[in-house]
Amino acid sequence: MDDLDIFHEQLRSQGRYETPVGARRVWDRLTGGSDLWFYLRVMAVVRAGSREALAGTYDGRRWARSSRATMRLFERCGCTIHIEGAGALAAAGGPVVIVGNHMSMAETFILPGVCLAFREATFVVKQSLLDYPFFGPLLRARHPIAVSRANPREDLKEVLRQGQASLAEGRSVVVFPQATRSATFIPAQFNSLGVKLAARAGVPVVPLALKTDCQGIGRWIKDFGPLTRRLPMHFAFGAPLDPRGQEKATHAAVVSFIRDHLTDWGGVVKEDAADGELPKAG
Repeated sequence: MDDLDIFHEQLRSQGRYETPVGARRVWDRLTGGSDLWFYLRVMAVVRAGSREALAGTYDGRRWARSSRATMRLFERCGCTIHIEGAGALAAAGGPVVIVGNHMSMAETFILPGVCLAFREATFVVKQSLLDYPFFGPLLRARHPIAVSRANPREDLKEVLRQGQASLAEGRSVVVFPQATRSATFIPAQFNSLGVKLAARAGVPVVPLALKTDCQGIGRWIKDFGPLTRRLPMHFAFGAPLDPRGQEKATHAAVVSFIRDHLTDWGGVVKEDAADGELPKAG
């Protein structure tokens, strides 16, 4: 088995993953922990995937390889990654809606490799991402559900329409129901779009709590922020929840799952923000 097969087998058999001790590489030390070196290598992975996408050969397996390659780049820079509860993606016995908080581009790179250990998956993404050089063709090849954020109600309709179609075809859907990426989790601004999609499609919701603030938000290019290597990455999946007939309770359970895990990990949770319930898809 190659590295991707070993990674996937570990997720399927144990439901968890930990960065091995000593994963950081000499080149990162020799360059003084250069973020530029890291991002040049990330872009090499993205460019290779883009070429395959334009050639029509960028399937789920290749997407998983790109994801795993980027994950290893984070680790080779000294970042540690902890994944737990991934068995929930198999326990449902079919496609699910994965609903999680959103901190950085790191989860966009890493989650495909995790989800694809179990079944095909896609993401709800900003329409503007599909226009990015290199990254756009790669995303477009993997059946994304794009939203503009210009008209929230139209975005809601589009996510429900495309999301149900993707789920019916056997693909899980990853939803980040926040207006934007943030290291601070604000429950009042975490909308119920993912739960609504799952209820309409008749599939379970899998909560996802993550902490990826080791990759910051860039000052000039938002997606390429500084790395703080001492901050570990955490991904925790919760047990599948049936939202049918109990959307509010399911949404509350997802929020509670994320809040509790972030608190345990030393994350920032802000409870006193104004309500932003619906519908900020993104």
